[in-house]
Amino acid sequence: MSIDLVRNAPKTPARTASIKSMEYSMRGDAKAWLDLFADDAIVQDPYGPSPMDPKGNGHHGKAAIEKFCAAYIQPDRIRFEVRQTLSSGGACVNVGTIFAKSFDGRYAWNEVINVYEVNEAGKITLLRSYWDYEANQKTAF
Repeated sequence: MSIDLVRNAPKTPARTASIKSMEYSMRGDAKAWLDLFADDAIVQDPYGPSPMDPKGNGHHGKAAIEKFCAAYIQPDRIRFEVRQTLSSGGACVNVGTIFAKSFDGRYAWNEVINVYEVNEAGKITLLRSYWDYEANQKTAF
């Protein structure tokens, strides 16, 4: 699984933040991942209601994102395969597949569209991840 397509694409601040976000997630480097975000950032992963965010409002601000991070950004749990990347202004969109290992050792995959928006300092202000939690659970093996 690879994010090389994004690594080799023309660099923009949002694309650079997306690369770091995926790299840190795959390594399980929660501190480095959290440091990518602005203080008032929003993480919606997945977008809409799910067991990870029952109300579907997202995780607002560093304290809420830190709780999300503690629960889900762990070593060797997430892999990305990116097939397309688009960047415009302060935003980047990556399209591909995410593979995740659950706490019980099962693997699941899902198609994903990740949207990253950054501020002038290159900090992520919005990470919105479109994927279907229920469909993901049905792919577990």
